[in-house]
Amino acid sequence: MKQQKRTEKAEKIFGYSLLAIGLVFIIISVILAILMLLGAMKVPELIIIPAGETSDFIKSMAIFSNVCIIFFILIIMVWAGSILSSRGVTMIKDVKLKLVRKSLQEVAETTAKLEDKKGK
Repeated sequence: MKQQKRTEKAEKIFGYSLLAIGLVFIIISVILAILMLLGAMKVPELIIIPAGETSDFIKSMAIFSNVCIIFFILIIMVWAGSILSSRGVTMIKDVKLKLVRKSLQEVAETTAKLEDKKGK
């Protein structure tokens, strides 16, 4: 009995941890995206803009490529955060469902015992 409660408590704690980590991933990604869109933060240069005499088209394509890559990375972070959050919620729900099933089983057993006593 105590072992089962410890297991359920550990599952619940792990579920809340996954939920929190997933939400942190999502929140950080959204904040970074907003800061980059508003210009408060510079977009990291993953594709280096060539130095020297280059056309404006090449410079603008390099900047556009950097923005696309960074936002793709942020989308992946949000996706990973949503998966972690959903797994955490599922674990929390499973613990609650186990408790409900257990209490329903106890009620059924108690009812069966009372009916047996009435029949005698």
